[in-house]
Amino acid sequence: MPLALAAYGVLFAVVYTALIVMQSRRTATGTPASGGVTRREVLSRTVTILIASAAGISAAQWVLTAVHRATAAVQSAFARVRGLPPEITVNEQFYVVSKNPPGFDPVVEVARWALDIGGLVGTPVRLSLGELRAMPAVEQLQTLECISNEVGGDLISNAKWKGVPLRDVLMRAGGPAATAVKVAFRCADGYSESIPLTDAMHPSTLLVYEMNGEPLPAKHGFPVRLLVPGLFGMKNPKWITKIEVVNYDFRGYWEASGWSEEAVAKTMSEFITAPRSAAVGDIGLGGVAYGGDRGIKAVEYSSDGGATWVAAEVKPPLGPFTWVLWAALWTPTAPGEYTLKVRAKDGLGVVQTAREVPTLPDGASGYHAVRIRVTK
Repeated sequence: MPLALAAYGVLFAVVYTALIVMQSRRTATGTPASGGVTRREVLSRTVTILIASAAGISAAQWVLTAVHRATAAVQSAFARVRGLPPEITVNEQFYVVSKNPPGFDPVVEVARWALDIGGLVGTPVRLSLGELRAMPAVEQLQTLECISNEVGGDLISNAKWKGVPLRDVLMRAGGPAATAVKVAFRCADGYSESIPLTDAMHPSTLLVYEMNGEPLPAKHGFPVRLLVPGLFGMKNPKWITKIEVVNYDFRGYWEASGWSEEAVAKTMSEFITAPRSAAVGDIGLGGVAYGGDRGIKAVEYSSDGGATWVAAEVKPPLGPFTWVLWAALWTPTAPGEYTLKVRAKDGLGVVQTAREVPTLPDGASGYHAVRIRVTK
């Protein structure tokens, strides 16, 4: 309503002013010397007001109709696109990657489990799961992606986690020494990993014991795993048993095999729903985009090999460390075979790289593409 009144008021003023000017030009030579208003002028001004009012109402209605159509177009993308994943992945569908052969992941008994914190700390400590859970906890929405995820792959999921900031645990042991450079982790299956001390002391780096409101599932690292925003899954070890603060460049399990030490998540985007064939008309497209701890600012798609790009609708993220869902309605102009590509801009405005590289050593990159056959 305020928009309607404002639009009407502005347009009325414009039309009325224009008509008055036109009228004054027509009657300038016949203005009474006394400055009074004649019956003819009264009738003329009355007609002018009626015309201006009608024009203002018509134009305001046109403006409102255009706004409503634009709003409906934006709302219709997610309303009409089917097949998008839920924003939070249920535990049973969350991707799983392990260095262990199927069936050989560790089964940890809580009664016998303890977390040792040592190395270059003030006083080494050992914590039970109960003691860890008794510490002040935080909840954090965060996406995890495997460093071996191919362009367009499904090794990416999003969950709500609960745990304790790693820095609080390190301070429980007196805090890292001044010479410390990394924090290393050892796990029940022999896996090892490390992160820089600056990452370890960041408040968003957590030791988590709950996933989507449930105790951490065995395949996701029960009883405790690490969660580091912005880094690939390999830097988020599971089944942790020991934390060690060190003053050297600790190389973990996958680094020893040639994978990246930094393992910073790259900006990615992909199609999750797109038909292989469809008739000319609105065709629903959609998927996810992820930019690590940088977030996502925009998602675009192209149907002409990247010559032009069209903005997709992006849902607001659930948190600063999560993926986003995107959707669009693409309307091809003619039948034919089309190759569509998608790209994203991270929260800093940096466009996802088009350079195609394999997963080894620091994660795949390139634009995900799909082919769609459009019929009459």
